Amino acid sequence: MTEQEIQALIDASLNSFKTEISTEFTKANQGLAASVTKEIKKLQVPQPTTTESTESIQEKLTLKALEQQLTDLKTQLANKDLETISAKRSSAVSQVIANSKALSPATLQKVFLLDQADKIKEENGKWYVAQGDSVSTLDDALNSYLSSEDGKAFVPASGVQGSSAQETKVTPVDPNQKLKAVDALFESF
Repeated sequence: MTEQEIQALIDASLNSFKTEISTEFTKANQGLAASVTKEIKKLQVPQPTTTESTESIQEKLTLKALEQQLTDLKTQLANKDLETISAKRSSAVSQVIANSKALSPATLQKVFLLDQADKIKEENGKWYVAQGDSVSTLDDALNSYLSSEDGKAFVPASGVQGSSAQETKVTPVDPNQKLKAVDALFESF
């Protein structure tokens, strides 16, 4: 699957989840309002004299209960939204980590998210890391983290054998160029 297909699949499942939650929220509100009115009617005792002060107090009490339930439902929806954003962020970070071929990707993801989660933002499907005034892509932020002291533990070892060996860079040899004495001596060893 390509990255776009995976992203489309994730977006489709998130949209269906969001639709399902809003449908359940609407159904819950309709049922809640009906049950609250039934309970109110059961609790109300017909009084021979109706006074405006008693009615207004009862209306205020039921209104407060409904407002409390509404705020509770809003809080639950906000928590669901935060969980959805967190899941999308985690998915984006795991994809970037998979592309980096770092060691222990699950541990790296947890450590990176622990350090950067509040700075990772999304805009138009693109993930970036905002640190103060500077903004960098998620790939650049991960590469910067991997080059830091904390991130070096997740970088795979080089192909050099032994603990005292030094990694050397291979330079291409030009057949038309004459060898220097130092290079000839180095090649002889």
